Amino acid sequence: MARTRSNCRRRAWRGYTWRLAVAAGAIVASGMALTAFLPAPPPARGPLEALQPAVAAVAGLGFAASAQAQSAALDMRDLSPETFKPVCPASDGLYGLGKAFADGLLGAEGAEYRPLAIEALLRVRLEVCVLESFVYEAIIPFVERKGIGWVLPLHETIDTVIAGTVFAVALNFILFGTTKILSVLGIYHDILIGTPLRLIGFAILPEKRPKETPLIQINWPGMPPPKEEEEPEEPREPPSAPFAIFGGICKGYGIFAGILKDFLEGVDTFAGRYLAFFSILYVAFKWAHFKLFNDFPPF
Repeated sequence: MARTRSNCRRRAWRGYTWRLAVAAGAIVASGMALTAFLPAPPPARGPLEALQPAVAAVAGLGFAASAQAQSAALDMRDLSPETFKPVCPASDGLYGLGKAFADGLLGAEGAEYRPLAIEALLRVRLEVCVLESFVYEAIIPFVERKGIGWVLPLHETIDTVIAGTVFAVALNFILFGTTKILSVLGIYHDILIGTPLRLIGFAILPEKRPKETPLIQINWPGMPPPKEEEEPEEPREPPSAPFAIFGGICKGYGIFAGILKDFLEGVDTFAGRYLAFFSILYVAFKWAHFKLFNDFPPF
């Protein structure tokens, strides 16, 4: 039995060797046939020349990998507080305008107070830059990617809930300090620029206003109300066209400065008193909608 098994193994090995030799011969023959149709091979190169394509390919892959690593590292560095430098053109312009005004006001005699003025201007620039950077580098890109469907969707998801929560909480911290700076800037802008322009504009282009009602007025029963004596208006020559245009510009900008001041004060009042309450209410509603009644409405 042992000899029979040994003979079978030898015959199988001889058959395998013979088939392998036939396959190798067929491969060599086909290769020789193909060489007749192929162009002549390039001249032989040295070992260093033969390695040049491989070296170039490896170098290219290494450069691409290093570029990707550098870009990824830059993206990660942008998220660190040490290297993140937000772009704030409006804040920089406001700082430059305030610095020029402070330098002109202090002059050479007030040079010792210049660091204090610069520190105050930098504080203003920082607060305005916080809002500007949040709008242009966080809100606008996020809305461009996600849209505004996450604000109050019919059916909440974990993504919409997290987006609304992060946005509401971040808005509290950003607006609470920035709106106070903006309201103060609006007050100074109205006092220094708006009020003088309004006075000039109303002096050039006066408006007819109704007579003010006295603070205390007694109307006795059975007695007719006193007749208002209308004072005759003196005719006034209209101003010339350039003067009227100048007065209209001053009057319009002065009114705009007053409206802007009132608007910024209103935003500051809302952010200081009611924004935190409405933010908590909004976040609580989104989480309750997601956890309790997310299937409502049923469409």
